[in-house]
Amino acid sequence: MPISFTWMHLYPVRLFAIASCLAFCCIGSALANEEDDDGEEATEAKSEFVYELDPYYTDVGYNIPLTHKPIPTISSNSEAVIFRELLKDSLVPQYMLVEASMYPMPLLGTHLKKHTPDFYKQGNIGSNFNIIDSLTAGFQEPWAVSLFFGNVAKLKRPKEKRKGNNYGYTGYLFSAGTKHIKSNTLVDDEWCELEWKIKGKLEYDDEKLSWSFRFGGKFNRNHEVNNVTYINLHRSNTDLRSKYLTWLENTNFDFRLHFLQHDGKLVRSELIAGKKMPLLGYKFIPTFSTGFIWTSPDEYSGLLKDATANKLTFVIRPSVEF
Repeated sequence: MPISFTWMHLYPVRLFAIASCLAFCCIGSALANEEDDDGEEATEAKSEFVYELDPYYTDVGYNIPLTHKPIPTISSNSEAVIFRELLKDSLVPQYMLVEASMYPMPLLGTHLKKHTPDFYKQGNIGSNFNIIDSLTAGFQEPWAVSLFFGNVAKLKRPKEKRKGNNYGYTGYLFSAGTKHIKSNTLVDDEWCELEWKIKGKLEYDDEKLSWSFRFGGKFNRNHEVNNVTYINLHRSNTDLRSKYLTWLENTNFDFRLHFLQHDGKLVRSELIAGKKMPLLGYKFIPTFSTGFIWTSPDEYSGLLKDATANKLTFVIRPSVEF
């Protein structure tokens, strides 16, 4: 069944700009809350900066409270308990997060293809495989700006004391951008996304865990990039206490499906999984992920639509985790 919103006819970036202005009107009072903090445990809500650095996804954000309640703390070793607690009262937003994100490796892929085409072609292996494509595939936008409305919780293990905070989020996300990536080529497209998501991140000296579940729709002003509804599952675990060859520990996976909004047809499927290899005595962890991206020609229309054949892209993602 088609999904249509009359306000989608507006420029999504202009719509986001209006929302951003409203958001930053709240930051002054949020900063005032921060200045009153004397280092003790918060008794009122306060704003906080958060960030994440990764070669495939890097972001910086600012948590802004919508109520006077402080960010709650979920203390548990159980992912099921954390998931359940994050879902409580998730229908009524109590926090807003302003975020800017970029995707360094996909950006590198588009730069190499446009500015060093001869070098890019040297990555060809046979007629249907390019190593640079495989290293940078999986991201259909180079950057985004986002507004999140929902609940935020600090996550910790029982009796654990550490500096900094791990966070879990549940709520609604609005994102927008001005470019689309197709086969490592930037395409002009003012787009926006609306989604519901739940995500969390735990990071300790001996363990790191992150996960997310997202469901939403993407709307494109460029009519040759078809609107889709999507679902995405992600989980990544690093456990320095586990044995080297355990199957479920020190792994990551990402699964994503795209369906056309007007008829529900599956047009994109991504499955990427990897293994992490902790090295005793070192503070970095080599990671190797691989998988595939299947796309239907119906993902696009007009001049952007390829031939009638489906396309299968083999994905390679070596990385280092610190």
